[in-house]
Amino acid sequence: MKYTLVGFIALTAISMFAAQNIFAEGSLFYIEAQAVAGYSSEENNAIFRSGGKHDIMQKNSVGFDLIKKFAGETGDVGSIGVQFRLAYDADMKKVEPQLFNAYVKGKTKIGDFWIGHDRIAFGLASYWDTHGDLLQPLPMYGFGMDRDWGGGFSKDFAKADLKLSLTTGTGMGFEIEKNFLGSARGSFGVLSFDNYNIGLSFMGGKIPDTMGYEIMEMRKTVLIGGVDVSFNYNNIEQKAEFNYGVKDDKQALAAFYRIGFNFLDENRLKLEAQYAYTDKENIQNHTPSGGVTFRLTQDLTLRTMYEWNSASDEHRVAIQLYAYFGL
Repeated sequence: MKYTLVGFIALTAISMFAAQNIFAEGSLFYIEAQAVAGYSSEENNAIFRSGGKHDIMQKNSVGFDLIKKFAGETGDVGSIGVQFRLAYDADMKKVEPQLFNAYVKGKTKIGDFWIGHDRIAFGLASYWDTHGDLLQPLPMYGFGMDRDWGGGFSKDFAKADLKLSLTTGTGMGFEIEKNFLGSARGSFGVLSFDNYNIGLSFMGGKIPDTMGYEIMEMRKTVLIGGVDVSFNYNNIEQKAEFNYGVKDDKQALAAFYRIGFNFLDENRLKLEAQYAYTDKENIQNHTPSGGVTFRLTQDLTLRTMYEWNSASDEHRVAIQLYAYFGL
């Protein structure tokens, strides 16, 4: 049974509910806009995106990010969030709606719950927000998901946390037809206080192949485990992740490492380098990349990126001007 309109219905319902108090106490509303251009050696032409033709990130776009918190007698009791873009696909010459967050969250004594479109409980992407960046972690290389439709649970402890999720496995699109994805991640260390976080993740289910928002008919059995580490020291940030398992009885392996160096006041300048390796469906791919991020103002950021894809021998460069400001 397919539900092709559920995502847009959910977005509309949440937006109408939140719009009543967008500028009220406890609400945050941001405008997001970006201009992206680059060059691909494989296409031997200018491109107006940072990834491949079927990748969602990054394209010329404008959108908004809304968070509305609800308070009770003892503090916050829940929140809703909607993060939405209208992106221009220069290859297809059409405007593409992109929905990132569309969730309702509730806080209880036993933990926090969410339902809608949010992060799954797997790997670095379970807490690392890269939706505006040119450099991307493993979900953009086919391992894990940036966000998915479903629900989840999380519990914070003094020096650890636990996350669980049950989702459709369709990523940005939405469809239910004998597909599901269960995920779990436990971690130790609080990155903002301890300067490190070490996580252990598992995922399993039956999910379709996806290409951007397009959902293929094929369903694949997936069983993957992973370990991830984040470590900050002085002006240096490091992140690493390793995944291993099977997809339809074929080996699936991925490794990722990112290092970043922060400079200037308030870390306005960042130099980053990363390496991603994937082995899936008997295809191995090495993807080294790097970039520079410079915050021109509090609301305006300039990013550059270079990436080489060994499987296609493609060299790709991109530049992005990214604006994010509150109203």
